[in-house]
Amino acid sequence: MRLAWFLAALVAALWFPPAAFSAASPSDTAAVDADLVVLDLDRGVIQAEGNAALSYHDLLLHSDHLTADQGTGDVEAAGDLSLVQSHRRLQGELLQYNVRTDRGVLTKARVEEQGIVIKGERIELSPQKLVAHDAQFTTCDLPDPHYAFTAGLISLTAERSVPGKPPESGRLTLSRARLTYHHRRLFSLPNYSVAVSRIHEPRNTPFPVTGFSREDGPFGSVSYTLGKPEAKTLADLSYRYTTYRGIRGHLRFRQDLGRAELVAGYIRREDVADEDLHPDQIEYSAQSVLVNRAPEYGIRLPELAIGRSLTLHGEWLRGAYSERYSRVVETRARADRDSMTALLSTAPYSPIRGLTLSHAIGWRHSSYSPGDALTIRFYRHSLDLKPTRNADLSLAYITRRGSGESPFLFDSIGIGRELLADAGFRLNPAWRVRVEELYDLSRRETRDMGFSLTRTAHCLDYTIGWRKSRGSFFFTIGLAPG
Repeated sequence: MRLAWFLAALVAALWFPPAAFSAASPSDTAAVDADLVVLDLDRGVIQAEGNAALSYHDLLLHSDHLTADQGTGDVEAAGDLSLVQSHRRLQGELLQYNVRTDRGVLTKARVEEQGIVIKGERIELSPQKLVAHDAQFTTCDLPDPHYAFTAGLISLTAERSVPGKPPESGRLTLSRARLTYHHRRLFSLPNYSVAVSRIHEPRNTPFPVTGFSREDGPFGSVSYTLGKPEAKTLADLSYRYTTYRGIRGHLRFRQDLGRAELVAGYIRREDVADEDLHPDQIEYSAQSVLVNRAPEYGIRLPELAIGRSLTLHGEWLRGAYSERYSRVVETRARADRDSMTALLSTAPYSPIRGLTLSHAIGWRHSSYSPGDALTIRFYRHSLDLKPTRNADLSLAYITRRGSGESPFLFDSIGIGRELLADAGFRLNPAWRVRVEELYDLSRRETRDMGFSLTRTAHCLDYTIGWRKSRGSFFFTIGLAPG
C-alpha cells in the first residue's frame, strides 16, 4: 500500500510540475492513470499502457496507449481513444495534442461540437477552429444517418467564444461537398457555408426546394456559395428552374471591406412576390412583376453597433433595371437607379417576462435616369410573445410614407400601413405549424398569407407550405434542431 501511494505521489510531482505553467495551483497539475505507468526521469516523459487516462483542467483523455512530455506539454495517444473537453466530444485512433495550446491532430476521427457531427481521416484542432480533411458532416447522430455531406475539406469556426466555455456562435464551411440522402447521392455543391446558429432555418437548407405556383408552374430551386468561404471574395448563386417562365435567379459577388462589403451582381427575372414577409422590409409592393437588375453594384454595411442598444444597417446600390408584368413579354419600364438605404434598430428589450419589444426607423431615397426620385420613410414597432414553450407569436406594426415618383412598380409603396403577424405552434415533438399574415390596415384586408406544416423525423424536417401572394405550394427538406 505504501508503494502505491509513493508511485501516485511521484507521478503527480513529475507530470507537469507547477514551474511548467503560468500559475502554480492544483488545477494546473495533470493526472495520469493506467494499468502500467513508466517514468523516464532523464527526459521527463511518462508512458501509460492499458486503460490510460489523462485529466487536465476540463480535458479528459482515455486511450490504450499514452505518452506525455512534461517539458513541452505534448501528448500522443493511440488505440481506442476518446477526448472530452468542454463543448467537444472526440473519438479516433491516433492523437497528437498539446495540452497548453489546445492544438493537435486527430486521425480516423469523429467529433461532436455545437450539435454537429464531423468525421474525417484527419482533423486539426485548435481553440477557435476545427478543420477536417476527407470528411463527412451531419447533424444526425444515428449510427446510420439519414443524410450526410462528404467533402474534401470541412471547417467549423467559433465566431464568438470565451475561453473555457462553449462558443456562442460559429460557422460551418464545406468545400467540394456531395450530399447523400438515405444512401443515395443527390448532387454536389462547390461550397456550403452557414452560421451554426442558423443551420436549422428553412432558408439555409442545402436541399433543393420544389413546388408549384400559378406563375411558374412546377419549379425547383437551389442556392449555394462559390469560392472558399474563408476568402474575402465570394459569390452567391441561386437559380430556379420553372416550367412556365424558364430559369430565374441571381449571381452576386461579395468583397469583404472590414465593417462593410462591396457587392455586385446580375439578377434575372426576380419576382417581388417571392420575397419573404419580413418586418424590416422598407418597401413592400403588392404588384406581380418581374425585375432584371443587370448589372447592380454597391456598398453594404451589414451591421454597425451604435452604443449598447442601437444597430445601423446601410446600403448604397446602383444599377440598370428593367421591369415587366409576369405574363407579358414587353418591358413596361427601364431606367438606371441609384438607391441609398439606412435602417436604425433598437435592441430587443423585455418589460415583462415572456414579452419582448423592439423598434426601427428606416429611410430610402432612390433616383432614376429619367429624372424621377422617390423617398420612403419607414417605422416599425415589434412585439414578440412566448406564452408557452410550444407557442410563439410576433406582431409588427409598420408604417411607410413616400414622396416623389418612381417609374418602377417594384420600388413603390404597395401597402402604407400594415400589421404583420407570425405565429408558431408545436403540436407534439414531431409536428409543428406556422402561420403568417400581412394585413393591410388602410384597405382592411389580408394582402398576403402563408401556412406551413412541418414533420420532424429525427434529424430532418419535412415541410409542406402554401403562400397566397405566390399562389404556390412548396415542399422543403431542412436540417432539424438537435
